[in-house]
Amino acid sequence: MNLNQPSEKSEAKETSKVKFAMDLQSFLPYRMYRLAAQMSQSGNKLSTLLNNTDTPIGEREWRVIAVLGAYGGLTNGKVAESLKIDAATVTRAVKVLKRLGFVHTKNSKRDRRRILISLTTKGVDYHDSITPKRIETGKLIDACFSYDEKELLHHLLNKLDRHLDHLENEFEDEWE
Repeated sequence: MNLNQPSEKSEAKETSKVKFAMDLQSFLPYRMYRLAAQMSQSGNKLSTLLNNTDTPIGEREWRVIAVLGAYGGLTNGKVAESLKIDAATVTRAVKVLKRLGFVHTKNSKRDRRRILISLTTKGVDYHDSITPKRIETGKLIDACFSYDEKELLHHLLNKLDRHLDHLENEFEDEWE
């Protein structure tokens, strides 16, 4: 053993400083992630609401139900786009929801990969048993804002959404 070389054990104990420290309180992706996590744990927790039903489902399945409840029947691609998740995740959620009788599907005659997903009566009833508590939670969360502040916040979030869509489209393809 060479005494001039640090051993693996001493290297593991050594601390270093990063070259590019981030101010996480001003880093928007971190702040948004953290706020989303805090909001999901505020008021009527979604996980608790789902577990206290006769048919507990996961949050992934709930998100599909919520989107279908808000927009009506959608294709699997539109559900994935709305939730910003991949189509395979939607397919897995729909498989569970279909088995439970919460959704029904129709295949496109032109493109068998496209599926129209709609809530059944049982799915609507499930949606309507959870949604009032989620709406109540939303009101608890945004109660700290005045009407004008909420309007401004939604304006800024819409602006950010459009900007992110633009960035996504800009970097989605290879350009000559």
